[in-house]
Amino acid sequence: MTSSAPFHSATIPQERLLPGIHGLRGIAALAVVLFHLVHLANIAAPPAFSFIAGDFGKGVHLFFVLSAFSLMHSTEHTLHRRTWMKEYFVKRYFRIAPLFYCILAGMVLWPSIKAQYLAVSPQALLLNLTFTFGFAPWTGIVWAGWTVGVEMLFYAILPVLLLTIRSSKATLLLLIASILVSHASRTVLQMHFENTVALYKYNWAYFSFAPNVCFFALGMYAFRIAGDAAWDTLAMRRGVSAFTTVLFLALLFLGRYNGWQPDLLLWGFGFAALTVWQSKWPSRWCANRLFEHVGERSYSVYLLHPVVIVLLKSPLQSVYQMLTPSMGHYAYFVCAGLALLPLLLLSEATYRLIEIPAIRYGQRLNARIRTRQDASP
Repeated sequence: MTSSAPFHSATIPQERLLPGIHGLRGIAALAVVLFHLVHLANIAAPPAFSFIAGDFGKGVHLFFVLSAFSLMHSTEHTLHRRTWMKEYFVKRYFRIAPLFYCILAGMVLWPSIKAQYLAVSPQALLLNLTFTFGFAPWTGIVWAGWTVGVEMLFYAILPVLLLTIRSSKATLLLLIASILVSHASRTVLQMHFENTVALYKYNWAYFSFAPNVCFFALGMYAFRIAGDAAWDTLAMRRGVSAFTTVLFLALLFLGRYNGWQPDLLLWGFGFAALTVWQSKWPSRWCANRLFEHVGERSYSVYLLHPVVIVLLKSPLQSVYQMLTPSMGHYAYFVCAGLALLPLLLLSEATYRLIEIPAIRYGQRLNARIRTRQDASP
């Protein structure tokens, strides 16, 4: 089934909008929120929903796949313009930087307001302001902002990839190479973490760019597959949807019974298949008003959710303890609702007051760039 009521984005032209991709962004954002409600607020999900604590954090990797797919969709068709690269970087900067800088300022100033101490070195601050903290382990300041550091590195190299990787075959070769790089770097960094676990709380094998580069390559290859007319058949639609459904059911539930721990790369293939499915044949369970609404605001939801959960940790735990005798661990879902309500309200405010104005300012700058180019001899 497909979504009957079209969704209108405030920032994406209707002819370029992919409702299924927008809905997947919303699903990924909500999954990460539910994951961190367990790990940041110490509120246990029901045993039947143990995959929330174990697997919903992988919503960030779905974001990586969606990001690469979306950038291919929004940028490749502009390569004929002489100013396309300048416009690309202007668009990316004003999409990411303004909200990130606002949250960064809050993270730096908040401990002072709370009469606490947070050591933010000038070097770390510079790395965050220039979005180069993805190169330096454990220098990120914004909670959950490590993904921004990873994404910005991909944004920086994408123009080179767009100019050199122009076919499905070349993209497949890039994917194979990226899988090898991701696997090798994750293995080496994991060994380093295990040897220095007493020094560092966070595992750089998970939070750095190289181990995650394969997810961006998967998004690029998913774009190539989705653009292939040979895939646009009923048989392929049913095959992709069935494969994706079976794979995710196996990833979510098989390990609960036999201790199987699927490699993160398997999730990447699942996310890529899901992206192809929902980009070509958006389903109502994904491309609906709720998920598309959250997807439109997913950047705000993602950057704000750790702050909201930490601020609400004590009252949420009190509600959980009060409801547990009557509801058991299903009180988790009440707490999720109580956390999501202020988070979505706050995200709505930052979306309207920061994201939209910044995006539209970038659009105006790009319009001037094109005008000057057209006027030049």
